[in-house]
Amino acid sequence: MDNNENNGNNENKETPPYEQFQQYQTPPPPPMQLQPHRGTMILVFGIVGLVACQIFGILAWIFGNEDLKKMEYGQMDPSGRDLTNIGRILGIISVGLIILGIVFGLVYFFFFMGVMGAAASDGLKFFN
Repeated sequence: MDNNENNGNNENKETPPYEQFQQYQTPPPPPMQLQPHRGTMILVFGIVGLVACQIFGILAWIFGNEDLKKMEYGQMDPSGRDLTNIGRILGIISVGLIILGIVFGLVYFFFFMGVMGAAASDGLKFFN
């Protein structure tokens, strides 16, 4: 009887628990294809937004934020992280300059209108 047990009859042996688990495990998903980074485009948008047309600065900021999130979640190629971040920062600076220009323009406009209004009201009293 000892010979029959050692001749390779594994019918009576139980499968180890880890092999039972592997039988019911689903196969791993296929590797996900990463989206290519848009770091160069975002950098160019940031530079153009800073120098010429500020709408590109807004776009650089928005696209930069989206792409950095995708890189963080592993959906986009992370090799363009530095270019994307620099373009995003240039976009933020561009938007800051837009806001600063609008504030200075409004302050100048209201100051100029106040001075002109004061001069006009004093001029009317002078002629009366």
